Amino acid sequence: MLSTMQLSLFPHATIPRPDASEPVLLLMACSSTKLDRDARAIDLYRGVMYESYRAHVRSDAAPRVLILSARHGFLQPDTKIAPYDEPMTRQRADQMVADLSRYLRPAAWPTRIGKVMLAGGKEYRRVMHAALARQYGPTLPALQETSGGIGMQRSQLGAFLDGLTSVFRHRIGQHANGTPLYRGYGWIEAGAIATLLYRAAPALPSRQARVLSVFQGPGGPTADVEVEEFVRGRAKICPRWVSVRDLHPSTEVLA
Repeated sequence: MLSTMQLSLFPHATIPRPDASEPVLLLMACSSTKLDRDARAIDLYRGVMYESYRAHVRSDAAPRVLILSARHGFLQPDTKIAPYDEPMTRQRADQMVADLSRYLRPAAWPTRIGKVMLAGGKEYRRVMHAALARQYGPTLPALQETSGGIGMQRSQLGAFLDGLTSVFRHRIGQHANGTPLYRGYGWIEAGAIATLLYRAAPALPSRQARVLSVFQGPGGPTADVEVEEFVRGRAKICPRWVSVRDLHPSTEVLA
């Protein structure tokens, strides 16, 4: 069962997208090569497509990623799972398509999408197509898909990731010094709950943060966030400015 970590002190709100710059979505097939221990899905899979993903993805222009597991269905990258051995056969793909609601996990998908890349074999992509049609219906944009041998697919995935750039979206105000404030940047958007993990202090535990706005800071794209801190044993919401590179999609754990 999947359980999502959320801050109880933060109200839930759906933030509409007011502009045409929608998040990029990458759907990746799982791989037969895996770690031999429990890990986040994005770390567990060690196949060559994941090598290409790690080599080409940039934190300032990372797409939203969902992983299609032949056992679990669609997973967010931070979902912790155990190693398993189950291939995506034609019969398994048929089963998933026939019972799509069991494997889709609608809450994991962005509300709207722009560019979409499907990275995986034929049967994986068949399930991905069905999931996209179920989730977005007639609003589905044009898709890109990997094809050919594994070497060509790796090249196509790398080129797709290399071509992504993040831009600030929808100005919503400014700082006192005139620096513009924006609603969104890349996958990050005001109102979203993200996982904050400081690259400069990896030993610190991750924490949940609510994004208020994003702006161009002296060190690059920066997010104005509220972070849940514990002060004298009591939860308190504290304001912080953090690099967008320290923010990650909110974590899920597979129990």
